[in-house]
Amino acid sequence: MKTKQEIYNDTREMVNMQDKENYLAYYKVFLENSSRNDIPQEEKESIINAAYETYKQQEVELYDILDLAYIDLMENSHREAI
Repeated sequence: MKTKQEIYNDTREMVNMQDKENYLAYYKVFLENSSRNDIPQEEKESIINAAYETYKQQEVELYDILDLAYIDLMENSHREAI
């Protein structure tokens, strides 16, 4: 059975990996659309901004998960200290 520290470390690793994947997905949209000439500039910016907003929302959700894992780790450490 994994310790709370191992669970936290695994969670942190998964969050970091997923955040990187999410950023790369946003960056791909950025690269694909920034040099397009077949649509107006406003539409390009709208597509890129929507992708960025999605990435930032996903980032917030991921780090909320990591924060909860850290709180769980600290609560467990506090209980063991008492």
